[in-house]
Amino acid sequence: MSPQDEALNLLKRDGSVTSEGLAARLRVSRVYAQRVLRDLVREGALVQIGKTKGTRYVSADQKTLAKIRASRQHIVFHLKNKDLHEEEVFERIEKETGIMIDIPKNVRDIFEFGFTEMLNNAIDHSKSERIDVECRRSGTAIVFVVRDFGIGIFNNVRETFRFPGTLVAIQELLKGKRTTDREHHTGQGVFFTSKMADVFIVDSFEKKLTINNLVRDVFITDRKSLVGTRVSFSVNISNTKTMKAVFDTYTGSLDEDLAFNKTRITVKLFEYGHTLPSRSEAKRVMLNLENFKDVELDFSGVETVGQGFADQIFRVWHAKFPETRILAVNANENVAFAIRGAGGTVGQSRLPI
Repeated sequence: MSPQDEALNLLKRDGSVTSEGLAARLRVSRVYAQRVLRDLVREGALVQIGKTKGTRYVSADQKTLAKIRASRQHIVFHLKNKDLHEEEVFERIEKETGIMIDIPKNVRDIFEFGFTEMLNNAIDHSKSERIDVECRRSGTAIVFVVRDFGIGIFNNVRETFRFPGTLVAIQELLKGKRTTDREHHTGQGVFFTSKMADVFIVDSFEKKLTINNLVRDVFITDRKSLVGTRVSFSVNISNTKTMKAVFDTYTGSLDEDLAFNKTRITVKLFEYGHTLPSRSEAKRVMLNLENFKDVELDFSGVETVGQGFADQIFRVWHAKFPETRILAVNANENVAFAIRGAGGTVGQSRLPI
């Protein structure tokens, strides 16, 4: 019996065959067994699954491949950042795993948008020679992680715009429209991806940014230094959110050319301690917001603001940029009093996401 026939007999008995198993059966070296199996792959009889120690070979018939694909709920790629295309990586995930099988179209579209945007950011901005990608599916959610080992997203923004610290860079990134490569990017990828996820986390060097849309809150915490950037994105399989709904929330009408002209600022991220007393903090809050038509300032968790803070935003800044509408939301009684005293408007949120 030929070595190829022995390999096919093992396949028929066990459902798959490994080079170690074939080498033991034939009493030959593993290198020789690998050569036999690769010949069968070239002939179209077998398909290789996995790499290195986890490599196995299965029948090339479509039913077997479909069953194996459906059973794969987790995949990891270690990619060289050279001639890398995010759409091709996403296609591999769909072809090689069952992660996207029977996922509702709205969730699939959101997941693909977030994945390709974040991988593209790593490809174009990180200056990392390699990028690791992980994708998995649980009983309730699908998750991806994009990890690079480059300059770091917060460091890149800070250095490009000469911000005084990492926290200021994060604050600006959350507003939208900030990009370190204006010629090729709009600065909207992180903004919209963070709105589409249920939970969106960015770890980079000494900071961790968590945007939890399930509880509608944003957190910035210190962490043990992580070289590069790790982005985690999860969305529930039963989520009813659509890409159109997210875009419509933050873009204008047809008369406004569907421009990205609305944003929401979590004011507590600009606090030092538990108050916002000064004009300098107000200037940081409003930096770059003249590029938007509608701005919501979310005062959730803010205990009090100083008169100078409120005056700088709602009188001084607004007088300079009157075409930008400013609405304060989720303000407690003390904060609302200061805002109204400066001529500002306190109301209900128009940006529910």
